[in-house]
Amino acid sequence: MTIATIATSNVSTIGRHRVTIREADDRHGRFEILLPDGVTLPASRTPLLAAARYLLREGADPSAAVEMRHASRPDTIAAYGRVGALAKLDVREDQTSGPRFCKWRPPPQNWG
Repeated sequence: MTIATIATSNVSTIGRHRVTIREADDRHGRFEILLPDGVTLPASRTPLLAAARYLLREGADPSAAVEMRHASRPDTIAAYGRVGALAKLDVREDQTSGPRFCKWRPPPQNWG
């Protein structure tokens, strides 16, 4: 797994959210997202981005930082960024190109 860093600046003055991830039981490249208050979010292939969207819906400051750590290495920040910027992103991959960031689009209303 590669470590990704998404641009941030002045992290210490705005606020910080920490999420911890662990590999989902079904694996398949999906990770459960654990929040400090005990909430566990559904497994995702893009846990930092999913956590940012959740935090934004819950009223987090879009300028606040969110940092992701693996449960197996809680002292190491694996990836981080601003809640508002991360919430707008998704990752796409196809047969001809590797993973890349793109604009996040919510699923259709009748999906699921």
